[in-house]
Amino acid sequence: MSERPLWTVLSEIDQRAGELALTLPLLSVSKSHGVVRYKDLFPDRVIRANDLSHYKLVEPGQIVLNKMSAATGAVGRAEERGLVSPDYAVLSPSCDCDSRYLRYLLGSEEFCKNKVEPLLQGIGIGDVSNARTPRVTIMSYLSIVAFLPKVQIQTKIIDYLDRETGEIDAMLAKLEVLNEALNIRRASVIERETIARSGRLTRLKFCANLSLGKTLQGARKSDRETLVNYVRAASIQPHGLELDDQRMWMTQEELQKYDLRLGDILIVEGGAAGRSVYLEKDIPGWGFQNHVIRVRPDERHDGRFLNYCIKGHYAGGLIDILADGATIPGLSSDKAKNLPIPDMSLDEQQRIADHLDEVTGRIDAMLTKIDELKATLAERRAALISDVVTGRKKVA
Repeated sequence: MSERPLWTVLSEIDQRAGELALTLPLLSVSKSHGVVRYKDLFPDRVIRANDLSHYKLVEPGQIVLNKMSAATGAVGRAEERGLVSPDYAVLSPSCDCDSRYLRYLLGSEEFCKNKVEPLLQGIGIGDVSNARTPRVTIMSYLSIVAFLPKVQIQTKIIDYLDRETGEIDAMLAKLEVLNEALNIRRASVIERETIARSGRLTRLKFCANLSLGKTLQGARKSDRETLVNYVRAASIQPHGLELDDQRMWMTQEELQKYDLRLGDILIVEGGAAGRSVYLEKDIPGWGFQNHVIRVRPDERHDGRFLNYCIKGHYAGGLIDILADGATIPGLSSDKAKNLPIPDMSLDEQQRIADHLDEVTGRIDAMLTKIDELKATLAERRAALISDVVTGRKKVA
């Protein structure tokens, strides 16, 4: 019988690390990477726990499951002995089941969506206002009935999926290399045509008016205030502006003060400091928060050119140097005001901006095509795995 409950091939193991915590690596699990070392997944994070002796011990070949993210495929197979969070589940496969097959099965999109998602427990399922993260219980997880063929067939499936997904992964890797090369090319062209030019320099503060947005407030302070949409730092992405339904309290006078117009430039003040976007149209009825710097060019300067100059400094590393020198990393408005800008006529600025619009437009079109190809390959990979581990596609 090919379909049976997971408890017939998996059992939960709860062995604590104890003194082994001093010598073993801390592992983590994610949908994208499976089970890997925590420091490889989060190189910039510091492990806050001083004592890891209560962490769980995991052995090679065992399955690690993040119960809070099980429905998104955060499950994997351990390749080395290590420690995992006490919130994770460690599952040991029986001798008649290959954990390499389980890695494919338990992480497949169809299994996660159709089998795991309906089992999520926690206050506020479907209610985004609730802070508690839904999770799956191990008892309900192991009760899932899945396609579990004989181990000889599992081995054939593993060999087939390793080969097929390996080819797809190789194509994805080549596309990622091309993507990186195009992004480097894009940044290099912008830098060469703006901040790397020889000639006189001025400062951004002599080209435009710079101002920070309004600080968020927890509650309404006046009857004159209404909730309005606003641009936050996270709205400013490398590919452009991502607007969402975040709102803040503002009076009509404040909304006029913090308005957003065609030709404005928005710069991230903290976090991804220096990331910028040029507004190609008015955004009526929207404001912006205090972690965003609005740059409004004067009549002698082209907003597109100034934005390219800011992007040139971002690519060239000057903004990183300025941000790292701060007590709290970030690009203050005072530092932004003093960014060097080539001093040239408006006609020359517009000529350069037109040229960069054309060049970066061609590169962006190629980047979009790469993203589409990557998405198609990822969908193909996911569909292939689901078809095989459900038994719909037979493997010879």
